[in-house]
Amino acid sequence: MTHENVLKELPPVGKYRIRILHSKGGPVIDIREYITADTFEGFTRRGVRLTGRAELDLLRDILDLIALEEWGPAEVASQEAEKRTDGK
Repeated sequence: MTHENVLKELPPVGKYRIRILHSKGGPVIDIREYITADTFEGFTRRGVRLTGRAELDLLRDILDLIALEEWGPAEVASQEAEKRTDGK
């Protein structure tokens, strides 16, 4: 069992909740589906966890591309990924 502390809960985005967690390996962004039903309320297994700095930087770059309306072919995203892995 992993021990994680919730550092911050962000406002829900549709049926998803975003939490910033702290675990032994460092900060984690957890984006997970949250449901409320008669028999169950809570987080489901549907979601994604971003744990490494490279993953967080890549997500930021992708969101920046979308926000700036520079969304284009898949090559744009792969070029950004290459820049991150090459350290440029």
